[in-house]
Amino acid sequence: MKIWKAAKLDFNLLKYYYKSICFTLLVPLAFILLYRTLVVGISFAMFMMAMTSIYTFSVADKNDMQRLYSILPISVKELVCGKYVHAFLMGVLAVLVSCVLQPVILRRLGTAVSLGEIAAAAAAGMVLYITYVCFQIPAYYKFGPIKGRVFMYVPVVGILLTMFLAEKAKVDTASLFGMLGDNRYLVPCLLIFYLIAAVFISIGISIRVLKRKP
Repeated sequence: MKIWKAAKLDFNLLKYYYKSICFTLLVPLAFILLYRTLVVGISFAMFMMAMTSIYTFSVADKNDMQRLYSILPISVKELVCGKYVHAFLMGVLAVLVSCVLQPVILRRLGTAVSLGEIAAAAAAGMVLYITYVCFQIPAYYKFGPIKGRVFMYVPVVGILLTMFLAEKAKVDTASLFGMLGDNRYLVPCLLIFYLIAAVFISIGISIRVLKRKP
């Protein structure tokens, strides 16, 4: 499948940033020692991983890979979709690492964490992450990794808002489902609809931007 081949190309570009990616996966483990709230800890992990979405664009720009892309037997649509597949898989990696290690740390600190809480925190983290990259990727295609670097900090808004809500409203993963009340099915459906719409719109914008580039 050509989309997967395009995604693998992006994974190969990340070989220059392996140490940085490992650092990105481990830093949230220290962060959770401060807040001791799984939803904030996983949200921070997604914030950190979203900041790395610029890496493949930076490597491609430094090595003038636009010429290579133009001769590959891959369409613009497949190339863009591969970029999103790569980004989403990196998000899944961050969620998996966080869902395994962060609850262990919390239990060592005396904070019990249930499977429901882990699932709720993971879902919240993925919603934030997908939102981040749906803003970032079209911007990187449009402005490049240098002029578009400002969009690398889009996740800062998300993590600051998450921390603010956690501090003011005392939001924790145990209460996430409780707050939904009678709308426990409506809200997840709306979130799924939002994510699907955001991804499709973001991909469409990215394809249009890339096709217009000389």
